[in-house]
Amino acid sequence: MSWKRLERKSVMALAIALALGSGRLLAAGPDVKVELQGSYQSAGKPAAKWATLQEGTKVAPGDRILYSVEINNRGDREARNPVAFGPIPAGTRFVAGTATTDPKLKVDYSIDGGKTYSASPTITTVGKDGKPQTVAAPIERYTTVRWMWSGTLPAGAKDSVSYQVEVR
Repeated sequence: MSWKRLERKSVMALAIALALGSGRLLAAGPDVKVELQGSYQSAGKPAAKWATLQEGTKVAPGDRILYSVEINNRGDREARNPVAFGPIPAGTRFVAGTATTDPKLKVDYSIDGGKTYSASPTITTVGKDGKPQTVAAPIERYTTVRWMWSGTLPAGAKDSVSYQVEVR
C-alpha cells in the first residue's frame, strides 16, 4: 500500500471515529452528553507537545493519537451509572495501559465492534496439540474501549477519560 493511500485511509478513519464518538449517552439523567476530542504526537518527535487533531490533519504510521472522552451531565438530575465509549479507528491499534483507570470506573474492551466487552478479551485458537485453547486477544484486535462509572454523575458535573492509539 502506498504511503499517500495509507495516510488518506488513516485520516479518513480518524474523521469517522471523531464523528461517531460525539453523541448522546444513554443514562438516567435527562441530558448527558459525551464528546470525543483528539490530539496527536508525531512518532519522529515523541517528546513534542500533543497537537490538536483537526479535519485534514495528516498522520503517519507510528504517530500516536490521544483521545479525550468528556462526559457532561447538562441536566437537572443525576445520571446513574453512566457509560462512555471510545472507538479504536481502523488503521490504528490501541496502546496498552493508556486507558484512564480509577476506582470509580470499570474499563472493558471489545474485539468485535462493541457487541461484547471484557476487561481481558480472549480468542480461541488451535494449540500445537490440535485442540482449541483460549488465549488473550492480541491488542491489535481491540475495537472499542468502554468506561462504566459506578454511582452517579451529579447534575451539572463533568468527568473525563482518555486513551491512546497508534497509527499503523
